[in-house]
Amino acid sequence: MDALTRALVESTLAVFEPPDPVLEIGSLQVQGEQVGDLRPLFADKTFVGCDMMPGDGVDLVGRIESLPVPDAWAGTVLCLNVLEHAWECRRGVTELRRVTAEGGLALVTAPFTFHIHAYPDDYWRFTPRALARLMEGFPSVLVGWQGHHKTPRVVFALGLNEVRTDLPDVAEAWRSETLMRWAERPPLLKRLRAAVGGTLFGKRGWRHVSHWRDLAVEVARG
Repeated sequence: MDALTRALVESTLAVFEPPDPVLEIGSLQVQGEQVGDLRPLFADKTFVGCDMMPGDGVDLVGRIESLPVPDAWAGTVLCLNVLEHAWECRRGVTELRRVTAEGGLALVTAPFTFHIHAYPDDYWRFTPRALARLMEGFPSVLVGWQGHHKTPRVVFALGLNEVRTDLPDVAEAWRSETLMRWAERPPLLKRLRAAVGGTLFGKRGWRHVSHWRDLAVEVARG
């Protein structure tokens, strides 16, 4: 998990006050990094970590395509950088919708411009439009991305299991809150290379650095 993903979770807590209980899909702590442990953020809520294999951070073993919890069980569902590893990704999102309680929410993040990374396999990259279409089962959906709009680094969506009439306002609040909490910047050397390389060879190849702080959130459904 990277710093932006954690900032998205923190800003979701601040703006939407996600209800109890919390279900994290893909909770296995594989990197040994404190940034990936989300339980302290939800210390006042019931938190269940689910993954396809047992290990640190896993309370329940199961796959996203067939989650081992009842319908409408979770107030908050976190599916962070998992969906690209599910061959039946559409079925996986259907499961997210099934287990999200009325008035609850599901946060999904996925890399776009990123190397192949197998846990144990890596199948998909989702454009913002693709992720918005996958989340159509939710009454209200926000979709966003970080980086240049043609080559985003991360794509994310928030499915709200309720009809909201204030989506434009909360979309901007979520974007602003995330930027405030996300202090990460590319290393100075990369920024210098982007400035020089963009001047000499064109800016397209350096978009991931020059558009690093670009963060967009749009209303996709609602």
